Amino acid sequence: MTRRTIVLAFALDAVAFAFLVFAQLDRQAHTADVFGVNQWGFRGEARGERQPGEIRVALVGGSAAYESATNHEDTMAMAIVSQLQEVGRPRNQEYSIVNLAQPRVGADSYVGTLRAYAFLEPDAIAVVDGYDTIEGLPPHAREQSAVFRTAGYLPILPARVLGRPAWLSDPDGGTLEMLRDGRTEPADVSCDGASKAYCAAMGDTVRFVLQQGLPIVVASPPFVTRRHADQQRSLGVFLTKTFNSDPRFLYLDLGTAINLTHPAESPDGIHRTVVGNHEVGQPIALGILRLMDRMRTAPVNAPPRGSR
Repeated sequence: MTRRTIVLAFALDAVAFAFLVFAQLDRQAHTADVFGVNQWGFRGEARGERQPGEIRVALVGGSAAYESATNHEDTMAMAIVSQLQEVGRPRNQEYSIVNLAQPRVGADSYVGTLRAYAFLEPDAIAVVDGYDTIEGLPPHAREQSAVFRTAGYLPILPARVLGRPAWLSDPDGGTLEMLRDGRTEPADVSCDGASKAYCAAMGDTVRFVLQQGLPIVVASPPFVTRRHADQQRSLGVFLTKTFNSDPRFLYLDLGTAINLTHPAESPDGIHRTVVGNHEVGQPIALGILRLMDRMRTAPVNAPPRGSR
């Protein structure tokens, strides 16, 4: 073995060792993250292979589903899975949830998210859109990471070491300007007006999920303004008209499920407290169970799981 070969071998070993050390430290940083973002780039436990008999729900959405200012254990996602587990406990049925939402992402990213996380093999999808954007990706969306795009891994350590904003750290944008009360332009925020592309993207998401043979619940977030209510009710009409004949689809109007002016349910008229998340999460969980019951009693011709 030549000296050059020996040096190269040592160099490769050093690189491999450095990578393993980085990976370990990065995993520890993920574990310590108060918002519960795991190494695969979503909130909660880094689930891979499912437990025997486990039924897995994937939550997709924007700021209203991600809840960037809320600890993971207090989120709507956890309220949904808690309700599912309560129903499943007498039957020894295990449920889990993977929160694939991101802060400030548009609905046009949801299909890409479902494709990226197809390896999780969810059994049902819940979509809860946001209120602070209708299209595009913010600067720190996971898709902006070259490592995530290449390997599906979302590093957190480099940003912390360099003191830079981490991935999925984009702040909640509050109410989108065009949806704020008092605005006169655009006059029409419905699916026939300024929200046409947004509604089409939501429709594409539902269509994609149904093509995979999965049930999907689309739930409106609580209405933060009258214009937001107009937009979401228009979306509900559009989705119901398009997909309501499919027993795997359910739209839930949760716009008035909680009182956003009540401090017990919202601290600021936009975000939800633990109590508010329970009130919103419960009907979503029951909607998921309803769809799964429909599929058991009236099976729908769908592609096998392996074809996804």
